[in-house]
Amino acid sequence: MLELLQLPFPHVVGVRVSGKINHTDIDLILQEVEHKLLEEDNLNIFIELDHFEGFTARGWLKEMRFLAKYINRFTRTAILGEPRWFNRGSTFITRIFPNIEIEHFIPLQRDEALIWVSERDVATFG
Repeated sequence: MLELLQLPFPHVVGVRVSGKINHTDIDLILQEVEHKLLEEDNLNIFIELDHFEGFTARGWLKEMRFLAKYINRFTRTAILGEPRWFNRGSTFITRIFPNIEIEHFIPLQRDEALIWVSERDVATFG
């Protein structure tokens, strides 16, 4: 399941991820990203993992299509949660999309993660 988080930064999309993600869950984040991209050139993503169990096959395929469509509009992604999911996901994403900056934070570092993800990338101001 995906739940949108209300964050005070117009250029950050916040999502809490729990359980197993299916293809209909991806629509929630897709709508939020498309809405924010009407006002922002680039976005940062804050992902809070809470007992994340992975993706269904259809969910994973939809996630990959979503990333392929918008990956050039993302500059930073902060992942808050267990290191095992960060290691698997970030290795895969950075191989396919090397231009995105990804950092992992443990739950005790939530405030630090929010500060880091709220910073705008200097390259976006060119």
